[in-house]
Amino acid sequence: MSLWIWQNPGRYAIHLPLVRMSAPHLTRIDWPLLQALIGPAGFLPDFLTPHPAVPRPDIADELDTVRATAHEVVRRDLRNAAGARGLHPRLRGDVPALLEEITATLHDYWTLILEPHWPKLRAALDADILYRAKRLADKGAQGLFNDIDRIMSWGNGMLRVDEPGLQAEVDVSGRGLTFTPSLFCNRAVTLIDTSQPPRLWYPARGRGTVWGTRTAPSEQALADLLGRSRSQILQILNQPLNTAELARRLSLSPGAVSQHLGVLSRAGLLDRSRHGHAVLYSRTTLGERLMTQMT
Repeated sequence: MSLWIWQNPGRYAIHLPLVRMSAPHLTRIDWPLLQALIGPAGFLPDFLTPHPAVPRPDIADELDTVRATAHEVVRRDLRNAAGARGLHPRLRGDVPALLEEITATLHDYWTLILEPHWPKLRAALDADILYRAKRLADKGAQGLFNDIDRIMSWGNGMLRVDEPGLQAEVDVSGRGLTFTPSLFCNRAVTLIDTSQPPRLWYPARGRGTVWGTRTAPSEQALADLLGRSRSQILQILNQPLNTAELARRLSLSPGAVSQHLGVLSRAGLLDRSRHGHAVLYSRTTLGERLMTQMT
């Protein structure tokens, strides 16, 4: 989905820092092939986004899954994404050779463009998942879905998604529905082929902050009360984050951040939750009240 930002950078302005940092690397990638994969209407072939076998899949495993896609499925998905305009010339060749080209180029793209930034991107995604889990526990399905995206709504056991260009009613009973946060979509999107296991991608919270290091302006009173670094930590935690990401944003050592987090936690201003191997910190109700009253 990050390929979209290169087609229309203005529409994805929050990712312009990535565009500026990464543009010089595009000459080392088969860039025309990657651009050809995006259909005229912006659709991506479904086989490029295989259903994850585990919650945190490895990129090599996912590329192996793409490489192993049945040839008839590759042809069908490419045609579906291309629509009435027909296949791009780069996609009309022998399917086995084309799959090798696609997966090799996607690996190059990952290595050069995304992997250097993956720790902070993953931190934002983990924070979103933790937030959604809490939202579901506190507000139920309606509170969760109505908070994700304005084109999504929940009522009477039905999730409605206003997806331009697609009209279908999908029964997910017994099959489940997989939700995947994305930093590179501006609205909820789904698969073209509605016969596939139901899946939705949605815009992750905090996606506009992953490239920035600035925090919201702080009042001197908060800094006087907590100290400059602790007040900055409390402000940044409008979304759950781990120690490494906080250290990156504040240009502090992880050890120093851990000490500040300990003080804030003991004061009842922060909660900590484990998500996979990561420990994420978020403001407690008391922390939220303090922010509201003093900033």
